[in-house]
Formats: sequence, C-alpha cells, structure tokens
Amino acid sequence: MQNDNRTQEQTRGARAPGLPSGSILSSSALAPLGSSALALDADVSGELAALAPTFGDVLSSIGNGVARSQEALDRGLVQTARTLSSTNITIVTDVIQELNDDGLPVPEATELVEETVSLINFVRPTAHEWSHVALSMDLTVGALDEERGMTFRSDMSSRRATSVGLFFGFLGIGVLSTKSASSFRSGESEFEANWAEGRVRMDAMLRPRNVQGFDPPATVTVGPQLFVSQGSVRETVNQGVVTARAIDLIITARKSDGSVNPNVGIVVDSGPFDISFAAADGFTGDQTNAQGQCRITLSRSIPNPLFQGRVRGNVRVNLGQVEKRQNISL
Repeated sequence: MQNDNRTQEQTRGARAPGLPSGSILSSSALAPLGSSALALDADVSGELAALAPTFGDVLSSIGNGVARSQEALDRGLVQTARTLSSTNITIVTDVIQELNDDGLPVPEATELVEETVSLINFVRPTAHEWSHVALSMDLTVGALDEERGMTFRSDMSSRRATSVGLFFGFLGIGVLSTKSASSFRSGESEFEANWAEGRVRMDAMLRPRNVQGFDPPATVTVGPQLFVSQGSVRETVNQGVVTARAIDLIITARKSDGSVNPNVGIVVDSGPFDISFAAADGFTGDQTNAQGQCRITLSRSIPNPLFQGRVRGNVRVNLGQVEKRQNISL
C-alpha cells in the first residue's frame, strides 16, 4: 500500500513539469489565445499618392465635359439662327379696302400688300447655358496590418509499480513500468490589407440664357413738318363768375426743304375741348393758306362755378402720317 501511494504522488508530480519558454501559460505570454494587434500607425501615403492622379483625372474629365457641352449648345444656337435667317416667308403687311358710296367694302377691289421677310423676325432661337455646376468628392484610403501567433507545449510522464507473490515467504515477482509523452505546437499568421474608396457628386443646372437681341433699326422720316404756337387764354366772365375759357393755336405746315406748305388739309383731335377753324383774316378753315397756316380756337364752357378749375387735355395735330402733340390747360 505504501508503494502504491508513492507511485500516485510521483505521477502527480510528473504531470506538472516546468513551463517551457514562449508557452501561452508562461508569465511572459499575457495575450490570450487568438488575440490580434492592429497597426494604427500604418503608412498609406503611397496609396494616396497613387490614387490622387486618378481623382484628378475624374475632375478634369467632368470639367472638360461641361465645357464641350456648352460649346455644342452654342454651335447649335448659331446653326439654328443661320437656318432661320436663310428661310424666307411671305406675309401680308397691309390690306387696302375700297368703299363704295354707301360706305360698304368692295371685295373685288380689295388689295393685299405682301412682303417677303426672314423667318428669324418671328421665331427667335433660345440660348441655353450651364448656369451652375458644383462638384464634390470624398476619398478614403486605409491600411490594416495584423499579426497573430500561438505556441503550446506539454510534457506528461507516469510510473507504475506492481508486486505479486508470497509476502511471508521468500518467493515474489515485481514489475516496474515507466511511460512519458511530450508534445510541442507553434503557429503564426500575418494579414495585411490596403483599400481605397471614393465618391463623386455633381449638381448642374441648365437654363435659358438671357441674350440681348439686335437693336431695331432707327426710323428716319423725311417729310413735311408741323409747328404749333399757342396764344394766351381768354376768359369769359359774367357777374364776376368765369363761364368759359378759350385759346387760339396757330398751326404752321412746312415742306421737307423748310418752305411753306399751302393748301394741305390739317386734322385736329381736340380731346376734351370744343374746336373751330378760322375762315377769316386770311385763314381758310382746315386748309392751310398761302403762308401754310391754319388757326383754330379751343374753348371750354363752365356752366357751374364748381367746375372753374383748369382742365388739361392733349391735342393732336396731323398732316397725313406727321403728328404733333400739344398739351393745353383751359
């Protein structure tokens, strides 16, 4: 029995050998099995330098694309303007109607005045432009470096002693056996990864462009002229109350060379006033006299003292298409 107890103690002692150096159970191996170390100071300058030209090419491509698009829009505008300018259409500018003695139109005597003009006078091409283009880019470059290692070693030994025979005689058989086993395992892995990602966003607005058209050609009329001279206002007073006002206007017609223009008809729109043409003192009504003059009298009745205030009116004098305006206060 004593031999068996000693054998068991020896066996237990053999199962706890000294820890080998580098074992995960030693005091120097503090990291648990399967832990990893992340290299936070990884250098990504190389990846960034390699990718920077790529993103620069993206920006250049987008900018050049916008410029080429605007150039194409402008070329299309010029081509459209040329096509419209070279396309002529015939339009009716005037309709001349003849009236009979009853004041009714004569259809067979109606005359149409036509003119051939360019289509661009009626249809103006629309110009477009990229009024707003905005680009934004995001670039992310990263690197990951990881190392992982594992070391394991174990030693195990056992011893067994057995005795068979007579304990009180001289005959006996003894058997002693010893068994030992040792194992060692080591593993190491490395992981390294680099990545880069980017995003490009574009915001653009295409709208009609304000294009100033050509100024219309100046119209110069060469022909007769009208001049209006205004006299003083005359008041009619009854019992201290103004009952009427009147004023004389002298209208002078001259030819384009400045000479007098006699025997031409003058048309007057007197507005809110009453009108009368002088037919005495050398004047001939609404026809200019030998000096090319007409005299008209504008008047206004004031039936109630409440309406004694002055009234302003715009008087128009016409000789054909020649017009003269005069502001009158009565």
